[in-house]
Amino acid sequence: MRIYAHRGNSSVYPENTMAAFRSALHVGAEGIETDVHLTKDGILVITHDEDISRVSDGKGQVKDMTLEELQKYDFGSWKGEAYKGEKIPTLKELLDLIRDTDLMLNIEIKMGFVLYPGLEEKLVEMIRAEGFLHRVIFSSFNHYSLALIKQLEPEAKTAPLYECGLFQPHDYAKTLGASYIHPSYTSMDPRLLEDLRKNGIGVNLWTVNDVRTAHYFNTLGIDGIITDYPEELIQALWRP
Repeated sequence: MRIYAHRGNSSVYPENTMAAFRSALHVGAEGIETDVHLTKDGILVITHDEDISRVSDGKGQVKDMTLEELQKYDFGSWKGEAYKGEKIPTLKELLDLIRDTDLMLNIEIKMGFVLYPGLEEKLVEMIRAEGFLHRVIFSSFNHYSLALIKQLEPEAKTAPLYECGLFQPHDYAKTLGASYIHPSYTSMDPRLLEDLRKNGIGVNLWTVNDVRTAHYFNTLGIDGIITDYPEELIQALWRP
């Protein structure tokens, strides 16, 4: 079972910053989950919310600012003075960080409250050009976005995110051409696993933050879990 660091090692470091990603590498995470948005000048950047006010000293939406404008803000101090000066990362920076590792990267496409025309095209183009197609899972709550990703790149690995129970998820995944499903762990019915496996559909769960739950899903043979506490779960599951 692969452990994905949710927005990096976000329980300790400011989420979706290079500090959080470097820490995820350091503690031994086997994957990183992150979120992409598109700036006013067409740059793929990493942050969770459409508005930057929760995680920075700035205000406003990513779509209305250039990368240069966004990088004037502090994305670390909200977590503590030790992280003052952290900047919003670009996707390219994260790819460069993990390039010489074997980490998987789960990129959540943020296409909910704000729509970013052309984001999927830019994302596929970058992942393809950087040689990461085999190491990336594209996930989203916007399943139309995932369908477009598959049109743009048939070899792309996609995964619909969902929170409530999904009827016959193996059939739905096949309809989308998805390689995985990404349900909330609370909506994962273990009785569905046999059909998912028969159809070659993997399962990564979010967001598992306690050891007992992680152990349970590990015994079921779940492919991966996304967690805010990668170090704690790695130590509990894999290290004596």
